[in-house]
Amino acid sequence: MLRDYQIDICSRVSEAFEHHRSVMVQMPTGTGKTVVLVELVKRLKMKNEGLKILIVAHRRELVEQIKATIKRMKMDSRNITVESIQTISRRIDALDFIPSLVVIDEAHHALAKTYKMMWDAWPDARFLGLTATPCRLNGKGFTDLFDVLVQSWDIPTFIKEKWLSTYDFVSIKSDGVTQRLIDSLQKRGADGDYQNKEMDMLLNKRPSIERLYQSFEEYGKDRKGIVYAINISHAKKIMELYQEHGIKAVAIDSKTPAAQRQADIEAFKNGDIQVLVNVDIFSEGFDCPDVEFVQLARPTLSLAKYLQMVGRGLRVAKGKKNCVIIDNVGLYRVFGLPSQVWNWNAMFEGKLKVGKKKETPKEREFFMMSKVQDDIQINPDSEMMMVMSHEELMQSLRYREFVDCNDDFAIIKLPDGKMTVVNRQGEQVMEPGNYYEMKFLRGNILSYRPRRKTVCYYDLLARVVIEKDILAKDAPKVITIKEWEFIEYNGLFRSRTYEHFALPYRPSLYDLLNRGYYLIYHNDYSVGSGCQVWYCYEGGDGLMRKDSIESKDVCFLRNDYEHVYWLCANLYGRNIVVMDSKQDYYLVDSNMKKTYIGCNNPKNENEDLKVVMPRLGKKYYHEMMLQKKEMEASEMLLLHEKSEAGHVELYQAGKKWGVKIDGKVIVPPLYHSIAQPVGAYCAFEKIPRHWGVMTLKGKVIVDAKYEKVEIRDNGIAMVTNITGETQTINLK
Repeated sequence: MLRDYQIDICSRVSEAFEHHRSVMVQMPTGTGKTVVLVELVKRLKMKNEGLKILIVAHRRELVEQIKATIKRMKMDSRNITVESIQTISRRIDALDFIPSLVVIDEAHHALAKTYKMMWDAWPDARFLGLTATPCRLNGKGFTDLFDVLVQSWDIPTFIKEKWLSTYDFVSIKSDGVTQRLIDSLQKRGADGDYQNKEMDMLLNKRPSIERLYQSFEEYGKDRKGIVYAINISHAKKIMELYQEHGIKAVAIDSKTPAAQRQADIEAFKNGDIQVLVNVDIFSEGFDCPDVEFVQLARPTLSLAKYLQMVGRGLRVAKGKKNCVIIDNVGLYRVFGLPSQVWNWNAMFEGKLKVGKKKETPKEREFFMMSKVQDDIQINPDSEMMMVMSHEELMQSLRYREFVDCNDDFAIIKLPDGKMTVVNRQGEQVMEPGNYYEMKFLRGNILSYRPRRKTVCYYDLLARVVIEKDILAKDAPKVITIKEWEFIEYNGLFRSRTYEHFALPYRPSLYDLLNRGYYLIYHNDYSVGSGCQVWYCYEGGDGLMRKDSIESKDVCFLRNDYEHVYWLCANLYGRNIVVMDSKQDYYLVDSNMKKTYIGCNNPKNENEDLKVVMPRLGKKYYHEMMLQKKEMEASEMLLLHEKSEAGHVELYQAGKKWGVKIDGKVIVPPLYHSIAQPVGAYCAFEKIPRHWGVMTLKGKVIVDAKYEKVEIRDNGIAMVTNITGETQTINLK
């Protein structure tokens, strides 16, 4: 029996075919695209029994699945042919029939050169494509093949209506070794994704695979699920390590014999096997609803591949509470969470490309569902952190009927007919109303009409009306200076904050100081800010002193669209102290956590900056020194793994030697000789017979004064001086 959303999509596709030759249908993974495919074919056959139908898939497994679904739904299979695109491309001129309808499953694989021949060969045929992800890695759309996109519900609605499963999402920390290894990936394969060879060199190593198991043990040990590996070798090594720990795991890839593959899949479905480690085998068409965890061990730049992988865990099943997605390669930082709303129509038309980009604090907040990192559950002994629990997910799903959306917000219509705007978490960002029109302008400015002849403009970030009833030519504009946005309107340049600050002229690059998570505007024209100024005394181990002048530095905080501040102090460790308009002072860290510390009229010494500031100065100085040591240890681990992966190269310029990492010069050619690296260290000869030890970053650990140096794997160096005496040095 068809579900309500399947009935709805079938009806809308039928309507689309009344006006178009070729139609693409988007339905999220796990919502029954194959069932809809067969139902649409069934309906068309009922109207025309002589209709000749060709169903095309890109893999043999999908071909067999479609045939099985046709049989299960007891449909008349006469005049229906199901084939792979590979077979069709070889035999297109030798087919003994001309199809009236061509149905393409997983149509996001419909590359123009491969599939366009069918449009050309059968000009009178109609075409139907089905996919969960109408997007291409190169950003090109599908309008060269399909006329229109028909979309089903979005993923949040399917989860809310309990047709898809809730999930817990855990991912690697942004400053962990694995994320830094992935960030160093530079090469691209023929398809535009990461190069398989480079991924293998960096991640197909024992330490990385041990981190995979550690996160599996932490979050998925009592669940059954799927691991997505880079290649066959990677899959087998993961399987072997899991088996060493007593986990019933098997590895499956394209070279696994069909009979063995089917036997393993049946054992997995029956619960005799707990973990399936695979290489692109279960990204599409795999039907096992009770998958309870999905582990991502393969980086990708493809949104389609990401959603296909996580989608294997979002099917609902009896007795299944939720799914855990273990993101060991930081894909949520590239694409966001699986339940966000995607602008599929823009991708279908080739107007929006989703791919890897540098993470900004604004994007980090967005992808983490408005949470800053200090609020996320982090196990100090693990490189993993909880990004979103299934309880938090359900609280966030308050979407209604969508009218339009951009990358950050959506215009929706409420059950009472009023319109409003929500962010990706479903929070309303303006009062609902009976508006005649709403549309997005560049930079998250909203244009709306409360009356037919009235145009108003609203800043969706600051949640404030900019102006009411003005001409379209005078609409406010968003300008960007030093990566910070301001609103240009009526000759003024105002901040994007509810408590706005208007600059008297367009700020230049020299007026603004961008510190990443905060921005300083030095306001020479200010009078009496009332903000104290404190500074760290050089060489004083965090000792702080108060200045005699008041602050003239206006401060804007990243993602704080409410307040304007004055800068009080810069502390060690990228922490600052700011004062708000009420003359209250706050400590702000680089993760945007804001903590009240005092005021200008203290009621006790705990609010007195003369007591508080010296205390904070010393605290953050000592924390910075400790963090510096931890970062050095992390850097050494990263260098060790790059060395093991072959990303370290010794090179010669003239008669001198240096070091390259990932093809970049790290240590310039300064040395008479350099020995082959051992882990994160290498011996170097400054002048003949004067050997020392340095890290692969060039930091000298042991001065070059020894006749001989031998570095061991465990970070121990055996050094021999000119008299033949030998001693042991612990390089760590």
